[in-house]
Amino acid sequence: MSGTVSESMQGRCWKFGDDILNDGGIMDFEMVRTGVFDPAILGKHCLESLRADFARDSVPGDIIVTGRNFGRGQLHDAGPFAVRARGVGLICVSMSRAFFRLAVSAGLVMIPFAPEIEGRINDGDKLDVNFRSGSIRNLTRNETIQTQPLPDFLWDFVAAGGEMNWLAKKYGTAAGDAHV
Repeated sequence: MSGTVSESMQGRCWKFGDDILNDGGIMDFEMVRTGVFDPAILGKHCLESLRADFARDSVPGDIIVTGRNFGRGQLHDAGPFAVRARGVGLICVSMSRAFFRLAVSAGLVMIPFAPEIEGRINDGDKLDVNFRSGSIRNLTRNETIQTQPLPDFLWDFVAAGGEMNWLAKKYGTAAGDAHV
């Protein structure tokens, strides 16, 4: 999961509700408990306990749209890494502060706080999203929604593919070479 990411995605909307747990919602408790960190495995099981069809049928470029308080609960990074490994974008009415921090560090392409989307996007709608500018085009409804994107200094982490890649790019050292 290295390299830069695309600031735009076009794909199907997968809509989820409010209060999605990080552990037990985005990722299965057992996978978190046993310390699964392989992106290929995490991506295959992303949101599986809530919607088996998402884990089975979503494709890179699709977009998860959620309600309030996405990723609440425990501070484990398996959730954001699973979403990123799936190759999808994320738009939330709101997300928990802890999940937000983990998602930036993981390099998750997202619009984390978009109250403007409430009631304006349905499951299955075709979306064209520029995460960098905050522009969401709902191609199904022929409507554009303008949201607040991540600030530049946070987008730099996401665009680099996450915190470790940003550090390697900025300081010219591989993540494993850092000594603390």
